[in-house]
Amino acid sequence: MRGRHIIMTASEFVQSRNNMPGYLKTLLPIILISYLFFSPVIAKSRYPLSLIIEKGDGKELISIPIESGELFIIRYIHSVDISPVYEVFYVDEKKGIIIKETYFKMFGAGMGHWPGRGRIVEKNGWIFIKDMNITLGEFYLRVGAPSVDHTILIREEEIHLSRMTPGMRVRLYIKQVGK
Repeated sequence: MRGRHIIMTASEFVQSRNNMPGYLKTLLPIILISYLFFSPVIAKSRYPLSLIIEKGDGKELISIPIESGELFIIRYIHSVDISPVYEVFYVDEKKGIIIKETYFKMFGAGMGHWPGRGRIVEKNGWIFIKDMNITLGEFYLRVGAPSVDHTILIREEEIHLSRMTPGMRVRLYIKQVGK
């Protein structure tokens, strides 16, 4: 291979194509066109949705690619018992954001249970409200001070909202990619 060029000129390509068997002459353009057409479609279908976090003025703060059914968590520090609270959500292409469950160390201010919404499970010192499955569609969040540390957890990533927009209101919603 020494001294041989990997990149072909147009005339070299035409010449090499003339030496191909007939079925390859037909198949090669179909493969190339299919690749060019379907590669963006495949990339789009991997994450056809985005989780949008929008500032109070309507400007987009963050856009996170997400799949229908994928989970994300909002974690924050409760101001009374100074322990973490986790709210687990998933997304649905048609319904938007759905709260799946929440868990925390103790019932405190604002940490109630909605009768008929989910079931309470206690495990290893944590209180879980499971199987909530409440469709929110979208919602607004008043981001706490840095000590509250409102953080979005998604795919091993942490997005610290309290560092970006402390004390501000943000809107969370799902948007279809390309729309």
